[in-house]
Amino acid sequence: MLRRSMVATVVLGIVAIGAGSALADAGRQAGARHGGFIPWHGEGFGGYAVAGPAPSQQGPSQQGPMYDLAPVIAQAAFAEAQFDNRWIDLQLMLARARNDFYISSDYLGARKEVERTQTVFESARDTVLARLQNDRAYKDLIEKRTQQQIAIASTGVGSGLRNAVATEKMRYGAMASEMEAVALADDPAVQDAKAHLIAAQDTLTLKEKQFESYLFNRKETVAARDALETARANKAGAEGFLRGAEITRADQLNLNSQNYSGNLVGNGPWWP
Repeated sequence: MLRRSMVATVVLGIVAIGAGSALADAGRQAGARHGGFIPWHGEGFGGYAVAGPAPSQQGPSQQGPMYDLAPVIAQAAFAEAQFDNRWIDLQLMLARARNDFYISSDYLGARKEVERTQTVFESARDTVLARLQNDRAYKDLIEKRTQQQIAIASTGVGSGLRNAVATEKMRYGAMASEMEAVALADDPAVQDAKAHLIAAQDTLTLKEKQFESYLFNRKETVAARDALETARANKAGAEGFLRGAEITRADQLNLNSQNYSGNLVGNGPWWP
């Protein structure tokens, strides 16, 4: 009996040693096939390393090291925060510059000129339209348009009569509008006020465009835009780094599953 136990012990030892060697060889071959990209080790994107533990450390009872994603996650978050900060810095700088421009005496003077010429134009226009109220032909058109409006309210919705009345109303309204346009075009005061208003509006628009051009090209704005673009590139790089790390970790998990999840128990009993 004792002799039989010693023989069994020796056989089990031989089997265990053979199984361990086979797993180590399989781990080395799989590791060589699944070269893992470790972006935070080595020399950046140029660094490659064999995933999993060193061959001498592999065995059926060991797990390969899990890649720690915390550094690259933090780097990606930092890069995103930097980009957001640079964008906010640029917007605040532009907003302050525009606010200073809008309260400048030059710009306020141009706006006041627009408002003044607008008032003059409206006054001249109202004078002509008030004078037109005494024109008999114009008054007849307005009365007929009003009558048709009342008739529309008393006819059925979608009826042929309602459509005919609406058409007549539109015709009288168009004729009245044409008389107004002719009267305004023939009045020198209205045309002069309109010309001054257009000139004032053009001056204001030109000042705004000139300021925007200056703001876009001044050195502070150029520097802020360059910083934003640098932050944008860093953000993209950090996000790519993170994606690479996630893929590497997934490869590592898959490799560990292949290397260490095998069952050493055979299909049949150890002893016949």
